[in-house]
Amino acid sequence: MGSVNTTATHKFVIVVNEKSPPGKILSATGQLAMSLYGDASPEQREQMSFLPFVNPDNLKLINLTTCSFVVLKGTGGQLLTLYHACREKGILSAIFTSTMSFNGIEEDLIVKTSTTPLEQTEPYGVGLFGLIEEVSPLTKKFSLLK
Repeated sequence: MGSVNTTATHKFVIVVNEKSPPGKILSATGQLAMSLYGDASPEQREQMSFLPFVNPDNLKLINLTTCSFVVLKGTGGQLLTLYHACREKGILSAIFTSTMSFNGIEEDLIVKTSTTPLEQTEPYGVGLFGLIEEVSPLTKKFSLLK
């Protein structure tokens, strides 16, 4: 079994808001990755190319994708623009915003999200999965998160 998918046709990209707190960025990244998988069609899940990694005792440790998975950074406005562009092009995407993040105050995040216009939120991240030739032009202006 190979360790690198040299024939990959698809990729994952998460773009985070460089001005958001690190904890929010980490939470957004995890939630976005799970959402992309959860919202994927059976065909898209196949294209995500997950493989199990096992240890010497044959204990499965994790399933990892053989597709490229990069995390980039941008501004809040750029994230909103990216999300809208993905939706227009039919690219599998998700956005994680300030209305979805628990801030230590008991609140109904679903109601808060459903009643707050997207442009009035702070986007913490946008995730997308799709064909490399469709995703790359949308994300080329972003830089790698280090």
